[in-house]
Amino acid sequence: MGHEQDGNNAVNDKVEDAIFEVPRHRLIEHSEILADMFALPQGRDRGSIEGTNEERPIILEGYKAADFCALITLLYPQPAISSPCDLSKDEWVGVLNLSTRWQMKKMREYAIKTLSKMPMTSFEKVTLARAHKVSRWLKEGLNDIMKNIQTLQPDVLKARLGVETAFLLMWIQNQSFKATEERSGFSFTLGGLGCSLGHPLFAGRAISCHSCSAGIPVDDREAIYLHNGSSVLVEQRGFMNGPPKMDLSISLSDLRCRECRDRVFSCGTYVCPSCISTANYSKITLLSPVLRQRSGPKFNLTGSVSEVFKEEIASYESWDK
Repeated sequence: MGHEQDGNNAVNDKVEDAIFEVPRHRLIEHSEILADMFALPQGRDRGSIEGTNEERPIILEGYKAADFCALITLLYPQPAISSPCDLSKDEWVGVLNLSTRWQMKKMREYAIKTLSKMPMTSFEKVTLARAHKVSRWLKEGLNDIMKNIQTLQPDVLKARLGVETAFLLMWIQNQSFKATEERSGFSFTLGGLGCSLGHPLFAGRAISCHSCSAGIPVDDREAIYLHNGSSVLVEQRGFMNGPPKMDLSISLSDLRCRECRDRVFSCGTYVCPSCISTANYSKITLLSPVLRQRSGPKFNLTGSVSEVFKEEIASYESWDK
């Protein structure tokens, strides 16, 4: 059936319980989908054609009236309104929703640009990115979450992002730990942990990891390590009959087990078997540290997120071509 080439007539649309009578020209100018939907079939009885009056509106199912109202406010600004940017954040999300579903490219780009200037949490960026196919927000949100993932509980990640995404982010975190360990500045053994007077605290005796009960040999440099972000205190002690000595100290709370990657120690003090002095939990001397050879590139967190989620990111980028 043929169609009337008339883009200036008003069309009546019913969204939820609201009926909107708007000029069709802007809608069909920005969306081929709406152009097809609102095209008028030829016929004598114009009143019987859907969309020509309030009694026979075009019913837009699956959409929200508030979203449609925000969109037409942007498309048909009233003289009394100083700027269409007066829309609220929720209204802009509504514009993004409809412009994405109806393939209104310019409106979509405008909504994304405007919303990008508004405050959004990392989780909100990921949620909106997936709902409306915005690759930029997905990458930004996931990278921001990764930067703070050590402060987030797994249950929070699963509840906000879903099981699959939470698992992938925790896998990336695990890979970053491995890369950090490989580039750690010092390696040492259990037998190389001493009191402030330089006596070994664990000479000749292995221990079990507090977290997983795995055995920690006295002389194994691969059994324990300093976790990411740990600090090494450097102190200089002067001697009357010799050159000054540099002492390196760490906190036992920063030591991690190679098996479970969790804390090795739990209590606050250890008694030195040699001098009976009490070694403070937060200050343990490294008796024989070995400086590691830093090899390999630094772990690229942003690159890892882009690689792991590359298919999803690529599918969203295709919306903006």
